[in-house]
Amino acid sequence: MTSASKLPNSCAVAFKEWAGVCDALIAGEQALILRKGGIAEGPAGFVPEHDAFWLYPTRVHQAEQGLRAPERESAPATGLVPIRALAVVEWIGFVDRPEALAALEPLHVWTAETVHKRFHYRNPGLFVLGVRVFRAPEPFPIPLTPEHAGCKTWVPLLPPLCTSGLVPVRTESEHARDRARLRAALGTTPLRANE
Repeated sequence: MTSASKLPNSCAVAFKEWAGVCDALIAGEQALILRKGGIAEGPAGFVPEHDAFWLYPTRVHQAEQGLRAPERESAPATGLVPIRALAVVEWIGFVDRPEALAALEPLHVWTAETVHKRFHYRNPGLFVLGVRVFRAPEPFPIPLTPEHAGCKTWVPLLPPLCTSGLVPVRTESEHARDRARLRAALGTTPLRANE
């Protein structure tokens, strides 16, 4: 289990995800990340290579019908991206059967149609990252750079952002409940568990 005392002192990598999903993670309405991979990652697809990362909201490929929850933030007009939270991966699994997707629905805000499209894109399957999210007291506004643009998952943040003052968005009991639901939904041994 991850507590604020076990967070890294700083983090220099961010994970690009739809802004509405970032909103849901920060609001405690979502406890996992489903990932297939971006175009820039090549034929191997997504590789869950970082245990902790900042959530980088993007509107690339986002459509209103893709989420069951409304977005809370408007698109930044200033050329700055608000970095508001750090996600720590505690559990990584892989869904290789479409019938397992329905059991994950209480843990995320994507529509069933969106999840099924992601599952079947290229080769069937999705990575499932069980995460604990920690919110910053104030957003870190970072400039949108050419290195951050495009269909890529990981973007560098230099200088690294300090994690001091972050607080978990879910209580210990809520987080334990999320973790138990994730295990029950997948019914498999995780590829990696950082608990």
